[in-house]
Amino acid sequence: MPVGAEAAIMAQITPNGSFSVTDLITEAQRELDLRRQFYWSRVRAGKMRQAEADKRIALMQAIVKRLTVTAAL
Repeated sequence: MPVGAEAAIMAQITPNGSFSVTDLITEAQRELDLRRQFYWSRVRAGKMRQAEADKRIALMQAIVKRLTVTAAL
């Protein structure tokens, strides 16, 4: 990708291109950690099936992995 192309793409995705890929990865990882805690309590309370919790956690893990691989970090 040419220099500046990533910044141009990010400017289209985020307001003023204000979020770095590292910021996005950090936030996605934080969300993943929160989901693990929240879904665990929902499953334990009988308000969510384990399979649904596992699927949603796996989706967020895939987002973190995709961002990390894309950023080559």
